[in-house]
Amino acid sequence: MNLEISIEHKGWKRSNVRAIVSSCVNAVFSELKLNHYNVEICFLFTDDEEVRVLNKTYRGIDKPTNVLSFPADDIDDIESDCGDVCGCDTLGRSTCILGSVAIAYETVERETDEQTDVSFDDHLRHLIVHSVLHLLGYDHIGDAEAEQMESLEIKILESLHVANPYQ
Repeated sequence: MNLEISIEHKGWKRSNVRAIVSSCVNAVFSELKLNHYNVEICFLFTDDEEVRVLNKTYRGIDKPTNVLSFPADDIDDIESDCGDVCGCDTLGRSTCILGSVAIAYETVERETDEQTDVSFDDHLRHLIVHSVLHLLGYDHIGDAEAEQMESLEIKILESLHVANPYQ
């Protein structure tokens, strides 16, 4: 697995971002029993302003948010082209790029401060798991989808020793 990690805001230095990303992504792929050897995901650890610009540009919402996920391909194309999410290379590609994730430091910090029983790193773990599930095609638009995604998040976070974020 190739995890491209760019840290653009000094606040992110308070955490071992690289280790957290790696453990979270591995936990997602392990829970879903997906091959991850030829997968690439890009992570941008930035600030509210950069995420606000991305949110406005790509979603038409002119405000920051905690995390944005940008899938590279339709997940059905990835699965048919690359076996069980990059388990083979039927198109001659050596890597399946799942997409990119951008996370805003100030928003994550503010949300952590509001949730007095959740550490910054555990909240970050939740956001990473949540965003990677989005890259893999999971969503929470409808009630059934939300229930399925939240259930997976809870199970994956439990494997990382993180309490249920929905309680």
